[in-house]
Amino acid sequence: MSDLARLAVVVVSYGDPSLLERHTTRVAAALEPARIVVVDNHSTDANRATVRQLCEREGWTGVFPGTNTGFGAGCNLGAAAALAEGAEALLFLNPDATIDAESAVRLMAAVEAEPLLLAGPTVLGSDGEVASAGLDLDLETGTMRPWRRRAELLGADTLPWVTGACFAVTRELWEKVGGFDERYFLYWEDVDLCARVRAAGGRVAIIDGATATHSGGGTQRAEGSRAKSPAYYYFNIRNRALFARIWLSHERQRAWRRGAVGAAYEILMRGGRRQLLHPVRPVSAVVRGLRDGRRDRPVRVLESVHELRATTNPYIVQLIETLGRRDDTEVLLFGFARAIAGRYDVFHVHWPELLMTSARTPLRRLARQLLTTVFIIRLRLTRTPVVRTWHNLVRPDGLSRWNHRLLDALERRTSHVIRLTDQTAPPLDVPTSTIVHAHYRDWFAPMIEVSTSSTAGSTASHPRRVLYFGLIKPYKGVELLLEAVADSPEADLDVRLVGSPADPALADQVRAAVAADARVSAELSYADDATLAAEIAQAALVVLPYRAMHNSGALLLALSLDTPVLAPDNEVNRRLADEVGAGWLHLFEGTLTVEDLERALKSVATDPPSGRPDLSAREWPESAELHAAAFRAALRH
Repeated sequence: MSDLARLAVVVVSYGDPSLLERHTTRVAAALEPARIVVVDNHSTDANRATVRQLCEREGWTGVFPGTNTGFGAGCNLGAAAALAEGAEALLFLNPDATIDAESAVRLMAAVEAEPLLLAGPTVLGSDGEVASAGLDLDLETGTMRPWRRRAELLGADTLPWVTGACFAVTRELWEKVGGFDERYFLYWEDVDLCARVRAAGGRVAIIDGATATHSGGGTQRAEGSRAKSPAYYYFNIRNRALFARIWLSHERQRAWRRGAVGAAYEILMRGGRRQLLHPVRPVSAVVRGLRDGRRDRPVRVLESVHELRATTNPYIVQLIETLGRRDDTEVLLFGFARAIAGRYDVFHVHWPELLMTSARTPLRRLARQLLTTVFIIRLRLTRTPVVRTWHNLVRPDGLSRWNHRLLDALERRTSHVIRLTDQTAPPLDVPTSTIVHAHYRDWFAPMIEVSTSSTAGSTASHPRRVLYFGLIKPYKGVELLLEAVADSPEADLDVRLVGSPADPALADQVRAAVAADARVSAELSYADDATLAAEIAQAALVVLPYRAMHNSGALLLALSLDTPVLAPDNEVNRRLADEVGAGWLHLFEGTLTVEDLERALKSVATDPPSGRPDLSAREWPESAELHAAAFRAALRH
């Protein structure tokens, strides 16, 4: 009898976590000691919190990508986690499906005896009737038949496949075929997987005596109705054409295209005729599926940045450049002519208020407001999705009523939000992706030589220097830092400020502090990257005395240059401190004090952090991949 300790059950969850509670807990109890790996494809923060709690309670391995990666990509993430934990066989199971120990053992025994076998059970519906016992795909026409009706396809070129709701493979086969093709997102990825198993010399089979129960459509069916979700129609239609483009000759692709409308109608009718009483959403999904199935081109993304200049935020530059190196994404820079009359699929905006306010004269600001109004009308008329990266929790001060109305209108057009931390709660009820702020190491590598064997504290030119850099704005608390230093004239400190003040009053306050205290120096102007890297390298500690900090590019920049940071204590920064390693991120509570500075400086001097901060979770290729997934998700929405 096969040893279930070598088995890992991979479950991809999306939406209602009660499916895991009702089904996966039963599977875990029946298949003990098999590992359970749950991948939560993000739907809402509340659902994610419930899945985390369930994993912790049950002792399951939880995998929590920042966005809804799709079924295939979720399976790939779960399989990677399971194999890393030592699993030798994988059982993929939907969250609304169950399997008993005897059936799991039969599947595991079959694949261990034949390592290149993809083995499935007979899948029963909740009524006990056979829902799936293998299907044949006719590669000439795109039609499908159950295996029990194989005589109808006698002599045809067919592909046998089993449902992705439940199947087992060995580590060897999974690694040989490379897992699921993530381009499908949802539906047909199991057909594609069976095609690659066959291409790799393996085979697909239903194992006698093995059964699983699948309620079906747990996340893609309208409650109390036969009607399916728009995603069900869209992806089944779109991915049918995608499979043909990948696997079939041009002649067969043409045959499939000739039958595409009929196939789309058959897929739509799986949801019944009653849904046609309200036809807009299902029919729209069908039309989009037919349209997108005929094309295989990159997603054209209009970025909100006009041009990449020396003063452009390196975060924006690196994102655009990394996206531009991808085959599935084409990046366009913003111009009102292109925005209003050009061709693009998605508009991606970071700080939307800059569309209408980044002009120096009142007349030019008025012109930008008018153009932004026309642009938003175009977005609405063409139903172009907007993806918003949510950097700030609140809008900036000083906006006019017209500006606020334009921002309101743009938010109504927003169909997907990207946030930099899962602690951000955007005020929009739309799909949300968490894509952490990537690092700046590659950007600054040409400007400064970093020794990976030495510590920041020991290499700082000024061992008592604390550095603040960046725009000097009221909420960033620079005046609080200066007041704390002024109130402790005996403190041995070297305080350095580098950055442009937001208004003349702040500039005067900094200049007064510099004139009154020899321990304080400042460079009140924009610092280019080379200058900034040199300033950070000379400091023992970067201090960010913000009154409130949600996320901070300055914090990541300092860590990217291997310099410890003192920042406000909050949940986001506590998690970051754990992520980067001990000694790199020091925290203070409430208002910054000299005691906080002294404590952090002492720690850096007497117990300097070793190596470099761990920023491995913040690589740009991974960030660009998640951004591309968010753009595709916005198009699907």
